[in-house]
Amino acid sequence: MKILPYYWLIGIIIGGCCWNWRSPSVIAAEKVSFWYSSLEFSIDINDLETDLEIPVEEINRNIVTNVNSVNPEPAQKWQSLLTQEIKLDRVMVSRLLNSFLGTRILQSLGEIIRVSPQQNGFYALRSAFILASDSSGTFTLLDVIRQFPAQTINIDAQVIFKLVDAFEQLKTETQKEIAAIKEQAAIASQNKSVRDFKQQPDINIQNPGSFTWHQENLTLYDQKRDRSLAVALYRPQIDFDLTAKIPLVIISPGFSAEKEQFRYLAEHLASYGMAVAILDHPGSDYAQVENFLAGTTKEILTAQELINRPQDVSYLLDELQRKQQVNPSSLGKLNLEKVGIIGHSIGSYTALALGGAKLDLKHLQQYCSTKAVDYNWFNPSMVVQCLAAKLSPNKNYQLSDRRITAIFALNPFSSKIFGETGLRQLKIPVAFVGGSQDFFTPLLPEQIEPFAWLGSREKYLLLIDGGTHVYHRTKLLNTLAIKTTDNSFKPQLARSYIKVMSLAFMQTHISYQAKYRRFLTNNYARHISQNSMKLNLVNSSSTKLNLRNYQ
Repeated sequence: MKILPYYWLIGIIIGGCCWNWRSPSVIAAEKVSFWYSSLEFSIDINDLETDLEIPVEEINRNIVTNVNSVNPEPAQKWQSLLTQEIKLDRVMVSRLLNSFLGTRILQSLGEIIRVSPQQNGFYALRSAFILASDSSGTFTLLDVIRQFPAQTINIDAQVIFKLVDAFEQLKTETQKEIAAIKEQAAIASQNKSVRDFKQQPDINIQNPGSFTWHQENLTLYDQKRDRSLAVALYRPQIDFDLTAKIPLVIISPGFSAEKEQFRYLAEHLASYGMAVAILDHPGSDYAQVENFLAGTTKEILTAQELINRPQDVSYLLDELQRKQQVNPSSLGKLNLEKVGIIGHSIGSYTALALGGAKLDLKHLQQYCSTKAVDYNWFNPSMVVQCLAAKLSPNKNYQLSDRRITAIFALNPFSSKIFGETGLRQLKIPVAFVGGSQDFFTPLLPEQIEPFAWLGSREKYLLLIDGGTHVYHRTKLLNTLAIKTTDNSFKPQLARSYIKVMSLAFMQTHISYQAKYRRFLTNNYARHISQNSMKLNLVNSSSTKLNLRNYQ
């Protein structure tokens, strides 16, 4: 068994929520006790602050036998983990921990961090988090440890080692599949029939197109659902017969994101003659986060929002069709019968549901009710997917919309909420985009394996080597004071990849311009790829990945 560095074990388990804070102690914990069956090893709380040379070998010797390797890390990393500050005040902390998502996270952590070997640490953890927070609005991990309302913090080492194994499996298998993707992509690029794009400068889709466009803001109200939608509509100015139809692309942002974050993409698509509509989903936009933190709503995200989001898009299409019939635009008529959609994260879930993927609530509820220790512990999107387990499996949710005919999904999650059965129902062209450093929707369980399940005959998997889950500095990250300063990730470069590949995909599959299909190849991906963050592409014809069922 390979043992993770000690500070990572504690960080994964206690710091998994990435919440840390400060306060005077009430019932101060005196030691952290690791127990494995009948064996036990303890560390004094004060040593966590003063003695930063954590005795990894001694822990291994006392708790685990037949250890093959130990990977000690610099003490500075341990110190940084204990003392890193997050800006959340006590009211915000309390609301987060009493929400469905916060409760589920604490219940999972409580299986490992216990008041006693027999007692789940859920209530003690919640108390420690709330007591540690104060009016200054900052906190550290060390403060939370000190506020734990028991003399001893009991850590179930047996579960930790299962998690270590699960993490190592996830990392190893992900690396194998990334290597397989790169190999298949390279083979496709060596095909003699591929184009040399350096010798064909007739179209450079990295540059803006020739069309001018204008933006209009729409406010739509769905009286039936009592739901108001803010929409930014980008229309290209096209001089041709008014009977011609302008292709339309919908953009569904991720959780807490805003329309403005996708302006770069909308403008690029519009410059090539495509109309683009970006909508804010009122139950999962940043306004929802603000309402939650202000205490005007109990949950930061509800199961109903997973139903409302696809219905928002269908309502938008209905309203655009109605407005078009009442007052045809002098700039041309939108094609509302063959619509493309681009989604990010929960927006990609929205897109997949609209495209025909079916919710698999029965199997989702079975999985979410278990306490299985597998690598989905390292898949935070499962917290959101398990939110859907609150929906009734006996109700027939009709979320698909026949007008959606192509999907470009950025960092989607789908492994359990749709599963293999649900994704097999999806028959339209689909592109998945994943990043090798995506923490929230990990590449292997949420993009690579679900890609193999898709029932689509035309499907594409784009891997951004070094890509993460985010492409912008969002207001939510600023609110939580979470740093995203990894120099290896270059969001502007990732956005440039998204611009050109989504354009090629939509021009091919909703505008039916065959000349753009040549860009949906790994040969072109390699042409635009930069060494600092490489782009690889495989499609339904070139993919021969030996995927196992890791779930």
